Amino acid sequence: MTDQQDEAEQGPPRDLEAERAVLGGMLLSPRAIDEVEQILRGPQDFYSGIHADVYADILSLYATGARVDPISLAGHMRTTGNLVRVGGPAFLHALVQRVPSASNAAHYAGIVRDCATRGGIGIVADDLKAQSRDASQTPTEMLDSAMATLQRLAVGSTEEQTLHASDHFMKLVEHLENPNSDPILPTPWPDLDKVVRIRAGQLVIVGARPGGGKSLYGSNLGACAAIRHNIPTVIFTMEMSGEMVESRIAADQARVSLTTMETKTLTNDDWSRLASHAEAIGQAPLVIDDTARLTLGRLRARLRWMESTFNRPVGLVVIDYIQQVQTDPSWGKQRWEQLGTLSRELKIMAGEFKVPVIALTQLNRGPEQRTDKKPTMGDLRESGSFENDADIVMLLHREPTIPASGMAEAKVRTGEVDVIVAKNRQGQNEVAVPLAFQGRFARLSHMGS
Repeated sequence: MTDQQDEAEQGPPRDLEAERAVLGGMLLSPRAIDEVEQILRGPQDFYSGIHADVYADILSLYATGARVDPISLAGHMRTTGNLVRVGGPAFLHALVQRVPSASNAAHYAGIVRDCATRGGIGIVADDLKAQSRDASQTPTEMLDSAMATLQRLAVGSTEEQTLHASDHFMKLVEHLENPNSDPILPTPWPDLDKVVRIRAGQLVIVGARPGGGKSLYGSNLGACAAIRHNIPTVIFTMEMSGEMVESRIAADQARVSLTTMETKTLTNDDWSRLASHAEAIGQAPLVIDDTARLTLGRLRARLRWMESTFNRPVGLVVIDYIQQVQTDPSWGKQRWEQLGTLSRELKIMAGEFKVPVIALTQLNRGPEQRTDKKPTMGDLRESGSFENDADIVMLLHREPTIPASGMAEAKVRTGEVDVIVAKNRQGQNEVAVPLAFQGRFARLSHMGS
């Protein structure tokens, strides 16, 4: 038997034990699911079709926010029709029993991906050899087809790092010479844009006491990005329904009273205003996800879905609010530990997807116990990691009066809210930007409007 015949009988590279170890680790730990999903390109990376089905069903179950284990997965696979094909619940339990720990799932996923990549390269080579004898295709067409396949195989591979200071300096010069090289997320508030510049990859924390305007901040910012600037935007809302968020956006855009909309007492002028904005709102690349039990996996899945739906990267993520996101018990026994891990994961995700993540958060009662009532970063509820991980921290403060000073009397401030920039890695800190609080129209606006 020749070496070529022996190689052909062996088939493409594969490691079935590594595939089983990957699946077993995913059934043991949600963190393993996130890690593996970042390494593998999809079910097609598995040599075994059975393993590919199990992997796909794990991801689909995880995306719903449900706990993933052999029992819940078996129930899910009954609905997809794959349970009998893979060997029943016993096969799923065997996967877990073969893996003592989920900590090495990422390592085994790398092995599975490498095998799939090597197999894909072999297929491209075989195809090129066969096509080279086919005169119906030009060499250029054959090379274009092969390059496209190889590019798909390379997706998700480690990017080349810039390490030397000289390389960083050249990138800085290019950035300074090209004003469009670092796009800034525009907000509805010009005065705030002069102080903070929100960029892709940043984690931005916006905190307020209940009723302090953080949800308005999130919906106004999301609507501005999607409707006015055509930026693909997703708003995750866990306290309000999608319809409630949509009503706030409509009130803001059309300048129709939110109360009038809630009581269904709209005038002809109100209807006319809503109609004039219906097309712009309907065509905007805006997604409102009101999943009650939002998990990090569901969040990531939604961003990937949006990329495929809009055929371009997501430009803004708003989370209302961060304490409502479901955490994993493996992140720590204490609530502050779990939120700390969530904060770091959101920062990592912002960099991975190259998108600004605006995480709204509640403040504790600290401001109410102080004379000036002004919030500080120390008032961020339940976790100090927020202030460490965030690139920008803004705190909303509705101060009822301006205290008397010298000869000036105290002045009542109605309909105003201060945005206190408590942390700003790339700009000014401890700056308060006043905005108009127009609750009637579910709107925060700059003072000049």
